[in-house]
Amino acid sequence: MGAGQGAGLARLVLDVLRCRDPQGVLEVVTGAAAADLPAKVAGLYAVQGARLTSFPAAPDLLDTLVDVAAAEAVRTGERRWVHGPAGSTLVLPLSEEGRRLGALALDAPDGGDAARGGLVTDGQGASDGENPPESDAQELLVRACALALLFAEETGPLAAAVDAAQSGVFAWDFSVDHVYWDDRACAIYGVDPAEFDGRGERFFDVLHPDDVPVLQAAIADVAESAAGGASSPVYRLDYRVVHADGSVHQVTERGRVALNGSGEPVQVVGLVNLGEQPQAAPERDDTADVSRDSFLFTLTRAMAKAVTVRDVARIMTHLVRPAVGAENVVLSVLENGRMRVVGETRIVSGLEHLRAPARAAMLRAARHGTPLFIEDISRRTRPEVPGLATAQELPARSWVVLPLGTAEHVIGACLLSFAQPRRYDAGERTFYTGVAAVVTQSLERAQLFDTEHERASDLQQAMLPRHLPKLPMLETYSGYLPGTRGMQVGGDWYDVVPLSDRTVALIIGDVQGHDAHASAVMGQLRVALRTLAEDGVEPGTVLSRVNRVLCDLETDRFATCAYLLLDPTDGTLEGARAGHPHPLRVHPEGVSEIHLAGGPPLGVDPDAAYPSTIAQLDAEDVLLLFTDGLVERRGVDIDRSLQDMEDTIQRWMQATSPDGGDIVDLGGLVDLLATHEGEAARSDDVALLAVRRAA
Repeated sequence: MGAGQGAGLARLVLDVLRCRDPQGVLEVVTGAAAADLPAKVAGLYAVQGARLTSFPAAPDLLDTLVDVAAAEAVRTGERRWVHGPAGSTLVLPLSEEGRRLGALALDAPDGGDAARGGLVTDGQGASDGENPPESDAQELLVRACALALLFAEETGPLAAAVDAAQSGVFAWDFSVDHVYWDDRACAIYGVDPAEFDGRGERFFDVLHPDDVPVLQAAIADVAESAAGGASSPVYRLDYRVVHADGSVHQVTERGRVALNGSGEPVQVVGLVNLGEQPQAAPERDDTADVSRDSFLFTLTRAMAKAVTVRDVARIMTHLVRPAVGAENVVLSVLENGRMRVVGETRIVSGLEHLRAPARAAMLRAARHGTPLFIEDISRRTRPEVPGLATAQELPARSWVVLPLGTAEHVIGACLLSFAQPRRYDAGERTFYTGVAAVVTQSLERAQLFDTEHERASDLQQAMLPRHLPKLPMLETYSGYLPGTRGMQVGGDWYDVVPLSDRTVALIIGDVQGHDAHASAVMGQLRVALRTLAEDGVEPGTVLSRVNRVLCDLETDRFATCAYLLLDPTDGTLEGARAGHPHPLRVHPEGVSEIHLAGGPPLGVDPDAAYPSTIAQLDAEDVLLLFTDGLVERRGVDIDRSLQDMEDTIQRWMQATSPDGGDIVDLGGLVDLLATHEGEAARSDDVALLAVRRAA
């Protein structure tokens, strides 16, 4: 197949996949675009309920014999031949995902290639040696037709309902600023489908000018309300659009915001309907000012939840950019006289050469404390942005460059890029200045948090073991996951301490709190435990001594801990707990808890006792120690979470070792538990320690 034929086939397949019903599929595969097919399509059969409905390409092309062959092809999943005086017809079954969807009849007149397969009319087919193999083009066409029928079967009632309601379908992907409108949505917005370029800013172009700030505030409110939730409710927006002939039309939009795994709004999908009568443009009132105030209130509410600089950047890219209709957003902080980008959206291909002028514009705005409203960068009339004068092929774009900070303390700048030239009236300039004020306050707070967090993280990392000791008779693997909320640091730790009698102390614990204080207390406990770990001292005694130490320190913090002694030579295991989760025994044939006796958390009662329990660790067993952050979920019972984790481990072992004969991979096990719930479900930090006796 030549390049031209390949391109034509690709277009044909795409057209088939866009079809909503069998008749549409037939029209595509029998139209002009199908001229390069190796065989002419005689007709299509589709399973509709209990019937097999035929869609002939022309009258009398599908006779009774072809109908019977189609029914047999659908029933058996095998192709069938029908031969007659005028030629042969090859009937191919259409199926997808195990579902029988129909059949495709291909005409081979005058005997054609199909006739070489011999006269086969009994439905049994010829031998493999007699039937020619299907061509790649034919196989691709069959697959496309099957997918189209599957889509029509699954979405047919929905598509019919949308058509009956005269609704347009839309989808807006925030991450890449791409908008999808079907033909009816384009008609509602007064846009030619052939000219629609899929830019988000195109939506704002057709809005009535008085409704632009209203929609900006509404979109921001919808995105902010949805952010962080498990799901978002259906919203409704009412606004006006202006068609090319100047007529004004009322539009009602209903949709739902889709969230990613981190709870961030990434897409909105829904339906739009046109009002019954066009509306004349009303006189302008103070709606714009009220709507802009509403937008700033929504932005302030969203920024109040931002903790880190990354959070601030996410709000700018996921909330502000789509709400104001910007093509790109760049957020930078000023460090040592240079701009460092901390958040930006994807740069349109071919515009990378604008990065340097953009940085120069942000640096100038930050240093002078004055916003820049560049209505058309292609005019090269802004001497204060030297990079624009020398940049090649400047597109028609508009920039809003906002300084962040005060006259005494400049912290950065933000640039909003729009895909077309724009004029900014006094109200818009005041609005963007208000945006800058809100972002400045949040960014300053976030920078302070990030600085404190970095110091606390450094302290915590200094307290954790840099590496576990390599022991000849013991395999170990550890993991630590910071929390996903708040300071993201805490008091979880693990340790492996070899003793002189060749036993090994295995320790895991969790100090209350998520701050630098928790990390400091964790360090004190780790040192105390290593100091008190002595040959022949049972785990319960060690925990009792450490408990008194923590009570004497008067830190106002408590800690949970599990302390175990393992003899690698024979697998003898002795352990005690201080309010900590039971360890798990992971064996190729199953997962179970090792129940250890214990007492209250450390630091609560100086006279508390911690009895010890003796168990056995077999050669194939993996001992898994973990902190409660691995299984604690808001609104979920702890026992249910533990069972879910055990089930996850069991499924993983069955998938990685179906026969159950292989030993458990320590690293794979820890990595599995570190990722199986995802960051969005975890707020606490987690420590993990997996141990197995070496052969």
